Formats: sequence, C-alpha cells, structure tokens
Amino acid sequence: MPDSLSNDLDVLEVVESRDFRSYHAFLRSCRNFMDGPLIQQMGENYEKAVGDGQAPATFEEAYPVVDDLLEFQLYSWSFRNFQRFKYHRPDFGIFDTVNLGRSNIIAELDAAADAAGDDLRLNDDLQLPDYYTAADFHQHTGGVYSDPLDGVSYEFGRRTTNPAHMDPNLIYRLSYGQFPDRAYDKVLDWGTAHGAGLIEWQKLHPESECHGVDLSAPCLKLANKRAREHGYRFKLSQQDLEHLDYEDDTFDLAFHLFMFHEIPPVNLKNALAEVYRVLKPGGIFAGPEFGQGGESPMLEAVQMSHAWTNNETYAAAWFNFDMEKAARDVGFRSVTIEPFKPFHSDSSKRGGGVSIWRFYVLEK
Repeated sequence: MPDSLSNDLDVLEVVESRDFRSYHAFLRSCRNFMDGPLIQQMGENYEKAVGDGQAPATFEEAYPVVDDLLEFQLYSWSFRNFQRFKYHRPDFGIFDTVNLGRSNIIAELDAAADAAGDDLRLNDDLQLPDYYTAADFHQHTGGVYSDPLDGVSYEFGRRTTNPAHMDPNLIYRLSYGQFPDRAYDKVLDWGTAHGAGLIEWQKLHPESECHGVDLSAPCLKLANKRAREHGYRFKLSQQDLEHLDYEDDTFDLAFHLFMFHEIPPVNLKNALAEVYRVLKPGGIFAGPEFGQGGESPMLEAVQMSHAWTNNETYAAAWFNFDMEKAARDVGFRSVTIEPFKPFHSDSSKRGGGVSIWRFYVLEK
C-alpha cells in the first residue's frame, strides 16, 4: 500500500465571478446545441444528400457530402470559435481569469513542489519533442508547457467543456470500469496532465502504488498539488513517452485517456515500444480513444474535422493508424479493440455528439 500524506486543506482555487460562470454556462449551452440538434439535423440532411445512391462506406467518401452541408459549416465555425472564446475572451476567458491570481497560484504550486521531494521529478534539461512544441493543442495558446499557469488553465478548460453540474472526472471512472478485473499493484498514468486520473484511480484502488509521467512541468506541478490536497502520495516525473527511465517490467498497468490522437504515428510507435518495455509480463496498457471504425462514416468525417477546427493536429493521421499491427509489432501478445461501452451507440442521428470512441486493451 502506498504512503499517504495528511490532507493539505489549502486547496488551490481560481476565483470565478458570477459573470464568468454565466458566460461559460452560455458556451456550454452552445456546445450542447452543436452536439445535439445541430448534429441530428446534419444527419438528416446527409441522408437526403446521399439519396438512393450508394451510401459512402468510409469517412473519405463521406467527407465531400458532409462538407457541402450548411449544418457542417455552422458546426465547424462553432467548434473553432467557441473554444477560442472560452480561452481568449477578455475578462471572462480562462486565461484572463486564471491570470488574476497569478502570483498566489504560482506560490502555492511552488510550495507544494518544494514539499514533494523525490515524489516530483522535474527536468529542466528535457528536450521536448518537436511535435509537442509545434502545435497549440486544443487552441491552448503556447501549449501546456510554456507558462507556469498552463496546468491550471488546462484543468479549467477541461472542466468548463463538460455540461453544467457534470462531474468532469466521471470519464475516468467509466474508463476504469472497462479494464480487466484483476489486481494492479503498480500503475502508470501515461500522460498524467493535471493528475485527476490518478486521484480517481487511487480512490478506487488504495492498494496501488501510483506513478505519472508527462512532458509538461506546469501540469505535473498541479498534479502534485492536487494529490497533496487529497492526502495522496504519487510518484510524478517529467519524461518523454518515447524515452522512459523506468526499468524493464516495472508496472502491472499503464493507462491513458485519449492520448493516441495527440501523437504522430512515428512517435506513437516508439512510445508503444517503451510502454511495452516497462510493463511486467501479463501487464495491461488500456484506455479510450476517439475515431477509427465507427458505424457512421458521416460522424467519422465530422470528427476528423476536429484536426483543424480544434488544433487536434495529428488526429487525421491517427484515423489511418493501424493500432493493432503497431501493438503486435512491438510485442503485445493480445490486442482488444471494443466500443467504449458507456457511450456506445449505433445511431448516426443520436443527440450525444459526434464522438466515436473505442476502448483499447493491450496485454504484454
């Protein structure tokens, strides 16, 4: 069982004005309209455009039809700009709001980092991969690594994307419910970001020793702070997924949340080889991901468009990546790819958005 800390009751919080909350509630309502009635109407007009002819079988065939639909053009504009408004709107945007508490937030993060000792390993000399520094993922200007507040802004952005009153950490618990049912003594959060995934895991599995890696020092500092607020002791380190410093056969489980589409194929292959190396024989690498193999070419085409509407820069390449072959090439003996069961639907006209989610379980 891992060591624990007494709870740090000084919880880091960003002050939200009533106007700020109202503004983001409005943006969430706009997103709900996009992913509900607008997508439904797009599906209906897509069927009319296809008519009695041969229906597109792939997203490549579906895209020219989708691209001509007014609903898709409105959807694309909305996806691009609502995300921009969320981060960049003066006064009510995330960046301006977080920046109001800059000095206090940085001081709290630094104090928690200083108290962490060897539990938090940052590497100022780490050469960040070009693919990581070349793209402002999710329109987060400067990426999530260049400013001390980037981890806080990223955490805030994730939370405000969810419908009002929805627990933003629910997705982690739903994901863990699809893992093979077994004991996991030593686990690795592969791309830990703000640390919510590890916190939710530790709540469910207090027996596990928890480790997390990420390229972003600001995110790891926040993950460390959040862990201490919950009384947890994680081993967090700033590392490149292609070059981990763990010994062979270290972990029973490595997990992630929607990481594959964030990494170019050549780098993803290298990272798969590394996670294979650090897993114990019989170890599991598991998590959900967007795209690939949906029932609706229309929804796949719309989802692929996020590559340019939301700076999901490598998403289009991911759509053409053969994960099963790549996993077996590096040594995984078992590759299971299933629907993400909590959100699975066969209907292209559903009101739950365009996301086609698959769940990947790779076993060493």
